Amino acid sequence: MKNVAKGTLAVLLAGTAMASAGGIDRSGQSVSILFEEGTYAELSYGYVNPSVSGDDFFETPTGDLAPAYSLISGGIKSDLTDKISAALIFDQPFGSDADYPLSSMVYSYTVAELTSSAISLVASYEVSDNIVVYGGGSYQTMAATASLPFYGYTVDADAASGFGYILGAAYQIPEIALRVALTYRSEITSEHDTSETGPFAVVASGDATTVTTPQSLNLEFQTGVNAKTLVFGSIRWVEWSKFHLSPPDYFTGGFGSLVDYEFDRITYNLGVGRQLTEKLSGAITVGYEETLGSDPSPLAPTDGFMSVGAGLTYAFDNFEITGGVKYLWIGDASGDAGTFTDNNATAFGLKIAYSL
Repeated sequence: MKNVAKGTLAVLLAGTAMASAGGIDRSGQSVSILFEEGTYAELSYGYVNPSVSGDDFFETPTGDLAPAYSLISGGIKSDLTDKISAALIFDQPFGSDADYPLSSMVYSYTVAELTSSAISLVASYEVSDNIVVYGGGSYQTMAATASLPFYGYTVDADAASGFGYILGAAYQIPEIALRVALTYRSEITSEHDTSETGPFAVVASGDATTVTTPQSLNLEFQTGVNAKTLVFGSIRWVEWSKFHLSPPDYFTGGFGSLVDYEFDRITYNLGVGRQLTEKLSGAITVGYEETLGSDPSPLAPTDGFMSVGAGLTYAFDNFEITGGVKYLWIGDASGDAGTFTDNNATAFGLKIAYSL
């Protein structure tokens, strides 16, 4: 059961590099490494190849605007005492990329990129055999750039950092691999020195852009069905309705926010893992996020998704290697920015883990 649990959750991680998850979500921000046994380390790589296109508000084709991207995450966990454990986690929780080709009447050569990284330190305390509580902090860094030739506008928001906190609790029955864990992450605010140029911007204004990434709740669960089969999944809520990226001159010039979202998002994942041999286990997953009919932003023109995924884990000595693939059908989005339909993405993941 141990190999099944670790392998299937790794597949879920590989598929969490979601090209179209709510807002600018990318990593899923799991803290499941806290529940690994003993001293444990992992390193994961994800590659996402989205295909997103549509028609702008003049009904001219946009071409494929979504470049492929990679994600790296990892962590180290150790037991400090019989009841206290700690983990250091690195991930790239949020991101967005748009790169329009010479096609659209409006968006040709429009380019935008938002990147982030986070280091989280989380400690857990085993209240009893069945109850675990945990908490910690996260240090997050973010930067963003955009160029909108149609409007003659560019913006560069320098890298800046902020702190947030993490709180959670879990109920578990180790004998049947049952665990239900609820994790809360707070908002994180950062102040970015910003340069804007364009007809409505003060050249190299140097004003600050305030960015607040939203609070979230992760419910992660697993349970053994029999000695070789595990059911697992997650439900993630993120308050995207409170998020916006609003460079000061762009906003006061009457153009509103570069990126914002009308609705909060809930993302569902469900999977089944099976131990195939003494060293090999596999899993299949499905994922869903409702298409809510939100007005698309030209820099993030997607709305919900459905997905299927599969993966294998091979265990030898103290190592485990997991590979996974996930295919996503991206939800249609239509509004003032244009109409974006029939889009998809493929995500690949590889994870190497070592335990003592």
